[in-house]
Amino acid sequence: MYMALTPKDLVRVAGFSVVSGVIFAVWSHVIAPIAFALGGHVGIGMVYGMWFIGGTLVGYIVRKPMAAFLGETIGSIVELLLISPYSILLYYYGPAQGIMSEIAFALGRYRRWDLPIMVLAGILPVIAAYPFDVFVSPFYPQARFYPFSLHVTIVTAYVVSGALLAGVLVKLIVDFAVKAGAIKVGEAS
Repeated sequence: MYMALTPKDLVRVAGFSVVSGVIFAVWSHVIAPIAFALGGHVGIGMVYGMWFIGGTLVGYIVRKPMAAFLGETIGSIVELLLISPYSILLYYYGPAQGIMSEIAFALGRYRRWDLPIMVLAGILPVIAAYPFDVFVSPFYPQARFYPFSLHVTIVTAYVVSGALLAGVLVKLIVDFAVKAGAIKVGEAS
């Protein structure tokens, strides 16, 4: 199987990345403020996985190396263009989170597309996101001073959210769309 991205693949990557970026923007402007107001950093953690879907959605649909990385990166640029409150931070978040989802698909050798690989692709971006949130992001200025137990709670929320939203939910939606004939996964037609 030829693994390089073709021009048709790149069109699919771009299209689904834009969809992800619009979802990211809505999440940033509407859902995140509500989650933060209701539960602080833990509340954000409970919905954080949606910011990982650029990698899992595009990676799962295109099924080739670099698709997840490009999906998350382009999605973050689209979010930035839609006046994201996260601004220039997205230049880090998108590529870093995309690489982490890419690692999960690489571990499956771009041949395994089962639920465990999708869940892993939804969880691994936490490794890139949480330390950046704690040490760099201005949105959580007190995070580095949280007690250890609070860090564990927040990371657990990020992991569960990533697994469920970016892993399980993306797989269910894409599988449903494939069965309905709305999209094809793998080779572009």
